[in-house]
Amino acid sequence: MKSVIYRFLNFRNFLINKQSNYLRVLAYHDIKDSSKFESHLKYLVNSDYNIIDINALEDHLFHENKLPNKPVLITFDDGDISVLDIGLPLLKEYKLPSVMFVITSLIDSDNTFWCRQVEKALQEQGKSYAEARSKVNHLKKISNENRMVYLNSLNPVNSKQLTKEDLGTMQKGMMFIGNHTHTHPIVNMCSKEEIESELNRSKSCFEEWELPGYPIFAYPNGNWDEQSEKLLKKNGIKIAFLFDHQINSNNINPLRISRIRVNSDTEINEFKVKVSGLHSKLMKLKGKIS
Repeated sequence: MKSVIYRFLNFRNFLINKQSNYLRVLAYHDIKDSSKFESHLKYLVNSDYNIIDINALEDHLFHENKLPNKPVLITFDDGDISVLDIGLPLLKEYKLPSVMFVITSLIDSDNTFWCRQVEKALQEQGKSYAEARSKVNHLKKISNENRMVYLNSLNPVNSKQLTKEDLGTMQKGMMFIGNHTHTHPIVNMCSKEEIESELNRSKSCFEEWELPGYPIFAYPNGNWDEQSEKLLKKNGIKIAFLFDHQINSNNINPLRISRIRVNSDTEINEFKVKVSGLHSKLMKLKGKIS
């Protein structure tokens, strides 16, 4: 049923939305399926979409330079090492630029991103994956202080992370390294002091690594509010990305750039629908598709 609906939506996209020139920003996390991820790249390359880099977007936002027709920006959140090992070689093969938003505290460590830590720790306690995900979702909705109290009660979970040398390799490989905070808190659940601490610590890391990406920011989980936006602007953030599953309008707010979530194992018809501009309609049909 799901594949039939996506095929139908993809046909409607061809008829109705083929000429849409709004910016699409794709938001991946990790690369679980290299063949399906490559099919996404092949589709983008062989269609009439134009893959842009972060510089082109900056020039458009701040210097009124025009974007090409049907522009697409490819982004990755969290700094999963699979993007280095699997994603980057494919992106280089197709000569496509991208952006990786990293959690700076994880670089050069063997710590685990806190969402994965909760999943693994609870599964080790005999909980199901669904129960672990439910706990992660709950932690995203409570104060940052209470979230940290819970995380500190868990046993540490180790995993391989990117190094600063890896970041340099990625930056040279047309993958711009951007800012995803220092520890990935949910910023609309943070105090002013907590947000400023996150920004100050991530800025120090970018300066130490001699990478220019501190002002290019992705909200963890896409969550934002007026306080966090004001603090980002005050602390030198120029561009910030949401996670609202929409394409952008003609008038883009540089601190509220829409993104569409896609997974590396997303089937190609679903991917075509998501990148097309019919995504808002897709979300209305979510109950029928999931």
